[in-house]
Amino acid sequence: MDDDRAIVEGLSLLLDGWGYEVLAALSFDALEHALPGLHRPPGLIIADHFLPAGRTGAEAVERLREFTGIQVPAIILTGDTTPERQDEARQHRCTLLHKPVQVAPLRDAVERLARH
Repeated sequence: MDDDRAIVEGLSLLLDGWGYEVLAALSFDALEHALPGLHRPPGLIIADHFLPAGRTGAEAVERLREFTGIQVPAIILTGDTTPERQDEARQHRCTLLHKPVQVAPLRDAVERLARH
């Protein structure tokens, strides 16, 4: 989930190439619209921290967890390196990766979290 279409498309291609099924969303509203169509709980959510309409990736993670009733593993992507982002990620039990995200650390995080 990211409001930048190029990032969403790039991550989708990457994850698909690694063998994962991908549901992409460009906004919190798009995520809300997609939730009723889920046939099974997702194994992972990747969300940008800053989303349109003042929403955050942590809010998207919590909404997905609330909808599914499970602690879906999550990765928050951000260029914001402040301690507040680290604290927020810990509080929401999310892995935090800083942009620009390198492929190897992303794949490591995805594989580690998707196994749970």
